[in-house]
Amino acid sequence: MKKILISLVITILLFFFNAWFIMPIIFNFGYSSVESSYHLETHSLLLLLIFVVIFCTSLILEKFDENNEN
Repeated sequence: MKKILISLVITILLFFFNAWFIMPIIFNFGYSSVESSYHLETHSLLLLLIFVVIFCTSLILEKFDENNEN
């Protein structure tokens, strides 16, 4: 249960990080949310997801390397 709550909190934090930091950066490149409905939010979340997956994959690979050395 503790891991589920931690995952929920991290998900909420990532959403707000996306709203406060990633979306304004993408908006400054000329991508408007008015013209494209919710595409700005969707694309910024997908961009954040790509980096989260890369980060988690690198953590998993490090754990595999540690286990193989032992």
